[in-house]
Amino acid sequence: MLISILFYLQVALLPGGIFNISGASTASTTNYLHIKKGYVMSYDGVQGKANWVAWTLTASDMGNVPRSNRFRQDDDLPRSFKKIEADDYKYSGYDRGHLCNSEDRSSSFYLNAETFLMSNMIPQTPELNRGPWERLEAYCRKLALRGQNLTIYAGGLGILDKIGNEVIIPKYCWKVVIGPEKSWYLLFPNQRDLHPNWQTFAVPKATLEKMTGLRFP
Repeated sequence: MLISILFYLQVALLPGGIFNISGASTASTTNYLHIKKGYVMSYDGVQGKANWVAWTLTASDMGNVPRSNRFRQDDDLPRSFKKIEADDYKYSGYDRGHLCNSEDRSSSFYLNAETFLMSNMIPQTPELNRGPWERLEAYCRKLALRGQNLTIYAGGLGILDKIGNEVIIPKYCWKVVIGPEKSWYLLFPNQRDLHPNWQTFAVPKATLEKMTGLRFP
């Protein structure tokens, strides 16, 4: 019994106590477990996209390091995997939207630069990326600065279209924020006409789990 529990914890829990919501592993090509210094992800090496990215956020993760802005291919992924380049978004009308965002990793130059890897990007409309999505990011930082320790998951869902080197534009972008006092489960349409209030896009946990096929803690 004890051995079973220890095995479960090794498989389910990732660095920082992050729960492995898809059972990602380094043996998979479509659910590849990729552990960075500042976040973890499940990556689909066939389609060339993150299935999800997760990270923890505390006050100590935020500092005065300037935004890197050096978008680049993720060369740490296996050589056989499909990788996205910064120019794949060129003239598409879509933003290179961060999953783990830059300001959540502004305590060191390395961690901030790591958020600009293209494996951590998702095509988002400017209205979403610079609207309710960004406002939610700012709210999470406010909670962290108040002393709350958060665990955050983010990803895309569905296929709206493709750009560049067959980069998938998700139909929806989702985010889960788990805090000590409250948790939020959000589903944002990847559209141009959006309500500015991020709380408008809250959905029940069961709904988001059913739509994504993931199991949130």
